[in-house]
Amino acid sequence: MPIGDVRRGPLARAVAAVLLAVIVFMAFELPVKQFLSLYNHVPWHDDPYDAVTSFAVFFVPLIAVVTLVRILLCRSTQTLPLARVHGVLRGSRVALLAMVLTVLADWISVAFQGNRAAWTGETAPLVVLLGLVTAVVLGAGILLRRAAASIPPEVPGEPAAPDWFSDVVDLAHLHTRWLGPLARVARAVIDRVDRDLVTPIRRFPIWAAAAAALVFGVLLALNTLLREGSGPALWIDVVVGSSGMFAFLVAAGAYVGLVRSGRPAAGPRRRVIDATVLGCLAVPVALAFRQWLWWAVGSDAGNPERLGELLAVAAISTTVVVFAAETLLRVHHRVSA
Repeated sequence: MPIGDVRRGPLARAVAAVLLAVIVFMAFELPVKQFLSLYNHVPWHDDPYDAVTSFAVFFVPLIAVVTLVRILLCRSTQTLPLARVHGVLRGSRVALLAMVLTVLADWISVAFQGNRAAWTGETAPLVVLLGLVTAVVLGAGILLRRAAASIPPEVPGEPAAPDWFSDVVDLAHLHTRWLGPLARVARAVIDRVDRDLVTPIRRFPIWAAAAAALVFGVLLALNTLLREGSGPALWIDVVVGSSGMFAFLVAAGAYVGLVRSGRPAAGPRRRVIDATVLGCLAVPVALAFRQWLWWAVGSDAGNPERLGELLAVAAISTTVVVFAAETLLRVHHRVSA
């Protein structure tokens, strides 16, 4: 997209609207989630609605940061590569999808009068605020769709755009000029980090995602430990948090180009990755709908042991079914271009 292209203005406004929607969404969902005096009285207090909100308050800002890095590399005084435009659009779509799913779950809880016994005078104003948040999110989605309609689609077979880590390195190099005499040292540090940290991540992206997800789960457990003390919720935080974050990092990361490996997965290896991702996704889903799934472990009343069995059954059965189905259908038989 050349300098002065008429499509750049609508695109910039649409992306700005998405970032505004992220801010409004987080300004509503996060405080309500954190303050139990409010959260105890909202319809989406219980699962399965609470599970959506619990992950969205982490996923939405995470993907917004990923997208913001690419936005900061878009300069009005320079030609804008279409690959970067598509990267920004993909990140914006993921953020919007996460927000839409969350507000949709919230509205379903309102329609079904979830947590009805705890509704108070604070519930109605919070539902009104939910309506305002929903309007902002949908408005941003409409603007993004209109702006994206004028952008040429991605062409299969074209050279892949730099991954997000490359964009981070480029952005860091770009801002070293503000450091004056320290710029050379800063560039050397950036190159060292790129070589010693980013390169191994590119070589082993799945293991890197697993490590990051495990750290996330442990941090969730630590937060629970500090707020509520020790208990069975700690291992639930580790297992469910790590599983959900791993599925998100791999699936969303592949879509937005978080990491581009020099060895694209294919054949059995790719099918194992797909099955593992969906198996991990099944863990928070099973937790959210556990009240309807206890029969799978022969129980209609949950305790930590039974919950562990349920999560294990959900993860293992989903992994096996997905791998078997993709093998029978010969999915990912060849390396993608």
